[in-house]
Amino acid sequence: MNPTRQTTPTPDLDPVMTPAALLRGARLYLQQHGWTRHQFYDLTADTDGLFPPACTSGAIMSAATGRCLANGMLSIDGDDTPETIAAIRAMRVFAAWIDLEYTPANGYGTSAIDVIGDWNDYSGRTLDEVIETLTDAADNWDGIHCTGGAR
Repeated sequence: MNPTRQTTPTPDLDPVMTPAALLRGARLYLQQHGWTRHQFYDLTADTDGLFPPACTSGAIMSAATGRCLANGMLSIDGDDTPETIAAIRAMRVFAAWIDLEYTPANGYGTSAIDVIGDWNDYSGRTLDEVIETLTDAADNWDGIHCTGGAR
């Protein structure tokens, strides 16, 4: 690591559920199950039904929760689990990576899902670009946050 670069300690995060880990998990999900646009999951795809092609946000949610949340909702009853909180955190990190003007809003404002959705659904977007951007965002997060463990 460059000695002039300052890291931000984050010892309270489970190393399996860091934004970087979930962004890499989303990358793997998309590589294995496919990518879609304009919807969280392509439930009409010819798959086993458990893990259909997903958009970027859907893949991040699946990486965190281990399941397909077909309605795109992280928490229906308002009781967010540690997994859904980790998914929201990872989506905010990714939204900030792809849109330098994005900041998580307190109350109403543009959500991370909206930022990611607009980026994901751009007509010129490719799966290769999604994979590369997820990887770059994960690498960037790891580069500025130390979790106290060896890499």
